[in-house]
Amino acid sequence: MTITEKIMAYNSGRDFVVPGELVWVDVNSVMTMDYLGKQCFKAFESLSSTKKLFDKTKVVCVSDHLVPPPSEQWATMLNEWRAIVKSYDIPNFYDLGRQGIAHQIMVEQGHVLPGKISIGTDSHANTYGAIGAVGNAIGVTDAAIAMATGKCWFRVPETVKFVIKGTWQPWVMAKDLSLHIMGMMHWNGHLIYKTLEYTGPAIEALDIAGRMTLCNMTVDLGAKNGIIAPDKKTESYLKNRTTDKWDFISSDANAKYDAVYEVDVTNVGPKVSKPDKLDDVMPVEALVGTKFNKAFVGTCTNGRTEDFAIMAQILKDKKIHRDVNMICIPASTDIYLECLQKGYIEILVKAGASFETSSCGPCAGIHTGVAGDGDIILSAGNRNMKGRMGSKNAQIYLTSPAVVAASSIKAEITDPRSENW
Repeated sequence: MTITEKIMAYNSGRDFVVPGELVWVDVNSVMTMDYLGKQCFKAFESLSSTKKLFDKTKVVCVSDHLVPPPSEQWATMLNEWRAIVKSYDIPNFYDLGRQGIAHQIMVEQGHVLPGKISIGTDSHANTYGAIGAVGNAIGVTDAAIAMATGKCWFRVPETVKFVIKGTWQPWVMAKDLSLHIMGMMHWNGHLIYKTLEYTGPAIEALDIAGRMTLCNMTVDLGAKNGIIAPDKKTESYLKNRTTDKWDFISSDANAKYDAVYEVDVTNVGPKVSKPDKLDDVMPVEALVGTKFNKAFVGTCTNGRTEDFAIMAQILKDKKIHRDVNMICIPASTDIYLECLQKGYIEILVKAGASFETSSCGPCAGIHTGVAGDGDIILSAGNRNMKGRMGSKNAQIYLTSPAVVAASSIKAEITDPRSENW
């Protein structure tokens, strides 16, 4: 079996499963957030006569879309959300000032474990595969059922394996590999509801932050989940985050795959996805000189310490062009503090960047830096469809934090390999 098949088998009390089967699995954790949380609990109460959660320590509530509230209406929604969470005495509530973007919180705070299944009411729950878990987005009704029973149903997905070999080149990040695969596979329907399993020496070389980026964007390829087998780096990352037991699980040598692709990362350079179509990916050198007026780095895709470290290396003692407004959003309060302690925030603020509260605000086009008519944005987020960050008359180029930082100096897309930073 593949790693995903094994996890679904073990968590459904079975020895073996095959793609296409329907399974009823135990979930390790259920996440919901401010934007859909009220609906989740309303659905839960309609399903459960006792109104008793299966395990309140396994239900994780996060405020990440509406904070800080940009309007009276949303402030009221947040107050209602907080009252609901308080009424259920849920201990794992991450609210404004001590929170982060849900998917970062889930992994960072030990709510996701290798070999287990965690679900959440947001599309980028695929992120959890970075530490060897099955992470998947579900709707309000499925979340409510899981909150009541501790279980969720799945159709076992077929698995597509990506063997990533070679050596990472300077200024090339996991985001570039993700965009490379996006451009290689395109939206042809082949990956819909598939597991994308990443393996190979170049994956082993990636830190957990890079693995989170890679798994995070598998949903944007149409995949059911993305996953990387846990290893010593996973063990080290989780050491002080959880005391729960977990196992090293990996695919069998004779596991069957729907398809297998090889990518030599030695030949992968910085990439940029052109506006409105995520799979319209170009090498950065093809777009050098393209002007833009806004820059954004953050989100559950590229808002980690390692991302801001790269940016600080490039922008140390430099200035962001006066025509560029740069917004940076660390993915969690802990990341913000770590970047503060390491001096990255000071370097970036001195360069001209603005730091905002951990939230999904601008990435989702909600608040704290939405796009206006005519804006051209260079973003290290995860989506660039028309209207994603606000105005439908704005353009979004999607790329890595390294490209965003290097490009912000001249207000035009720049190859970070062109300078000795």
